[in-house]
Amino acid sequence: MGHRRSHGAKELGMTTEGELREQLVRFARQMITTGLVRGTSGNISTREPGATQALVTPSGVDYDTMTTDAVVLVDLEGRSVNPGFKPSVDTPVHVAIYRARPDVGAVIHTHSPYAAAFSTLGLEIPPLITESAGYLGGAVRVMHYVPPARTDTGDDVARGLGGDRAVLLPNHGVVAVGENLKKAFGAAMAVEESAHVAYIALQLGEPHLVSDAEVARMNDFIHHKYGQR
Repeated sequence: MGHRRSHGAKELGMTTEGELREQLVRFARQMITTGLVRGTSGNISTREPGATQALVTPSGVDYDTMTTDAVVLVDLEGRSVNPGFKPSVDTPVHVAIYRARPDVGAVIHTHSPYAAAFSTLGLEIPPLITESAGYLGGAVRVMHYVPPARTDTGDDVARGLGGDRAVLLPNHGVVAVGENLKKAFGAAMAVEESAHVAYIALQLGEPHLVSDAEVARMNDFIHHKYGQR
């Protein structure tokens, strides 16, 4: 099945729908191989920043066997544009973040174990590693508890995230965002790496935090200077 280039008032953006579907399936599978999720848990979505539609993983479909045709196109109210597969139960969270954050082009929800452990304790993940702290912009906060898989909690999570790149959902997991799938996936990985290092460091003593000034410097370097531009 072919996918067209989106038209109209910034529906998906200038990237073709087919290209975005392929990227989403690829990163969804990477969530499994990197241990960010297991089975069919977690979910992922994408659009171009500011677009009025998004692509989201389907509910309860194995990532290993997911095809691009199974990915669901939704509007920013969470309604399926093309009937077919049912979208993720957490679609309300994804679209609420897109409504609140025009800069966001991808949302990833994971159950990565070390980050989830911090969420059960109500503890933020401290900035201990320069690269991860710089990528995320500082500590990863814990928001207030919201029941998962409900249609009325999306705006709560969007407010809990605020302007950050990631937030912990108490007794649940992580929501991470970025300008595109690569950035959002990088944020999710940085959260889990930070939590893993913090868990080890706290067994050994009192770890030293990365300073606010160094976090700001690394954040600017990673997001505006690093790599081929």
